[in-house]
Amino acid sequence: MQKKEVTIFGAGMSGMVAAIDLARHGYKVIIHDREKGFGGDPRYNPSVHTTPIDIATTSEYIGIDVSPSFNPLIRCPIYFHDTCIHPPVDMVFAVERGNRASSLDTLLLNIAVKEGVEFEFNSELSLEKIKGLPENTIIACGLREDAYQLLGIPYIPCYGWCSMGECGFSDYAWVWFDECITEYGYMTATNNYYFDLLFSLTPVSPEALQRYKSFTKRMEGVEHENWRYLVGGVVPMASSDNPRLRHRGLILCGTISGFMDPFAWFGIHGGLLSGKVAAMAVYDPQTAQREFDRFNKNFKIVHFLKRHIWSKLRPRVNMFEKPISLIGASRLDNLISKMMRRVNPHGTKPLPFPYTVTRQDVQNLRQNASL
Repeated sequence: MQKKEVTIFGAGMSGMVAAIDLARHGYKVIIHDREKGFGGDPRYNPSVHTTPIDIATTSEYIGIDVSPSFNPLIRCPIYFHDTCIHPPVDMVFAVERGNRASSLDTLLLNIAVKEGVEFEFNSELSLEKIKGLPENTIIACGLREDAYQLLGIPYIPCYGWCSMGECGFSDYAWVWFDECITEYGYMTATNNYYFDLLFSLTPVSPEALQRYKSFTKRMEGVEHENWRYLVGGVVPMASSDNPRLRHRGLILCGTISGFMDPFAWFGIHGGLLSGKVAAMAVYDPQTAQREFDRFNKNFKIVHFLKRHIWSKLRPRVNMFEKPISLIGASRLDNLISKMMRRVNPHGTKPLPFPYTVTRQDVQNLRQNASL
């Protein structure tokens, strides 16, 4: 019997998770990608990111053991100017993206190939192709501005300075808040590779970069020189209605589906989980829609808090810095640790960040699939 065929555009994390799941359900899967090879957009990758995640439960939910690609962080200080706090890093991990052997993408690619998934690179999504795409085509085009424009999905652009490369340390990260940007600067290192990004929703000046570089040298003793300016990475945060599983007869997957934390920009959870949900949308559409809606049920309220409350507080970095100095950083660190242990006494799962999958979620999925 000839297998039913599913087309996927986007050979990133979410697209490959969807492809693996579909291949295991008996579908012939072909992934198209505009790049000449796997590993994502070379403007941003290879890269390293920090994310809170319950790896075992997430792996069980998507049916793929992704634990080899996640390394627990040793430290992740958060700076308000030069004032620093050290929140607990239990269940907080570094994960590498891109085409290096140690990346999550490489792990998923190897599994996909073993499952019989086919790849066609140098195959770009276009308006003409969209018109002729078959039913249940999955779009997982990530941060590409042209894909959002072709599909008419509201987005906002990001700007920033980026540096990446090999380094002499691993499993370490930091976050930096300052008035010169609307978001934050962050660095994560693992597998002897670092990714450092200073990003904002408004253009970032060379003076802002110099301020950040001065901070990293002064407070962390780290200097990165190979910086380049990025314009055009886009995210689906323009509207509180952005999350959508289906759009114009297509199935959306990953960041472009709106499956992304609108507050702190966590996207690893969204990529992994939405890949599984997009695959389900092919063979079990009702369950897929329920799962998508459940995972994104807080998007609107978090989007509102970020846009209308946090955006007004965020520029006042001194407002955060002064209480830390008054209380004392070490005392505040201890207080945060006690509060987190009270909320999460056993330390076996992360706090309820957006898209944190639980054991109950796995059980619910299995129950829905058996109905």
